[in-house]
Amino acid sequence: MTVAQLMEEYVTLHGLNHWSAGTLSANQHRINDYIIPYIGKVPIKTLTTHRLEQFYRKLLTKPAVKCKGHEQTNKMISPAVVEKIHDIIRSALNQAIRWDYLKGPNPAMTVELPKYRKNKREAWTEQEAYQALSLCTDPMLTICMPLALGCSIRIGEILGLTWDCVHMEEDLCANDEAYLLVEKELRRCNKESLKRLKEQGRNDVFLTFPAWKKTYSTTVLVLKTPKTESGVRTIYLPARVTTELKKIRAHQQSLKEMLGSEYQDFNLVIAHDNGRPVEKKIITDKLKNLIQENNLKPVVFHSLRHSSTSMKLKISGGDIKAVQGDTGHSQANMVTDIYSHIFDADRKHLARKVNEQFFCPEPKKAAEPKPDVDESTQKLIQLLQTSPEQAKKLLQVYELISGNN
Repeated sequence: MTVAQLMEEYVTLHGLNHWSAGTLSANQHRINDYIIPYIGKVPIKTLTTHRLEQFYRKLLTKPAVKCKGHEQTNKMISPAVVEKIHDIIRSALNQAIRWDYLKGPNPAMTVELPKYRKNKREAWTEQEAYQALSLCTDPMLTICMPLALGCSIRIGEILGLTWDCVHMEEDLCANDEAYLLVEKELRRCNKESLKRLKEQGRNDVFLTFPAWKKTYSTTVLVLKTPKTESGVRTIYLPARVTTELKKIRAHQQSLKEMLGSEYQDFNLVIAHDNGRPVEKKIITDKLKNLIQENNLKPVVFHSLRHSSTSMKLKISGGDIKAVQGDTGHSQANMVTDIYSHIFDADRKHLARKVNEQFFCPEPKKAAEPKPDVDESTQKLIQLLQTSPEQAKKLLQVYELISGNN
């Protein structure tokens, strides 16, 4: 069996049962463009740790393959991409051993990958994030940024949010218990990947949006379930976020009344003025413009989720599980595993604290100077507080002395 034959069976028997549409598309690209062209004809029994290490170092000297719909960067294959290619090969060889195609230890398990320093993602501090919010005038960013900072949700989840998942009825708002359900994300997926998953009975798509362009495309825009089960979650809303959501809902209602049947109503919270969905690149470009126009620290939109997580950890006093409930991480150790259960009451309290301490901070009052009190006076005050009867007698003595004087 060659590497190419193994990869075909690996995708069919393993990938289609475990991968999401996005992961399937990405892994298929890495297999077709990086693995098969270089080692596809190699028998898997001849693969050694040394041979794999040579293959990975060779990849670093090759140009990256541009995927359709992505900008041409003219970059070489990066160590991060090599690491993902290695993950595929290691997993595929594990399956080959399980299927009895390969004997002995997996040669990929002891591979030493090319070392590289992962770039640290820049994120705004609380002050920088609040300043950006104050400067923002774009209607879409005015709601997308508070959702990212106040609710810690991803851009795909924000753009896939529908009004039936937003609960801000009067009684909930009165008790600071307004919330939203994250159960969908907006994503552009490969049509072939969606088709193959559907044939396996793994259709996680709620809605496929109609194509706006008449030219043929290999991808399609869909509303689908989040990548992991923990991604489906309830998030309590800070009051500031609720206010922005009410504004955008009222604006959309006026557009529907004005445009009538021309408004394409998909029930999306974030939508163009004609109701159509907003893709990630549009929000990315708007944030870039905001940063450039106001000379703010350069960040990407996903950085707002990092800022939100750090802020909530600080405000909550390190309540990892409450923060994890908002972020939707599949494992608590993504934030740091401390507790074993997510308490809704703690997260409601956290939402209120986010609103009070981040969105609506009150100016701090200067502390009033305390008068100097000597030790004798302190003892006297303590005696009066603990012994009311003694206080009464002292008062009578004081009145008697005052009368004599």
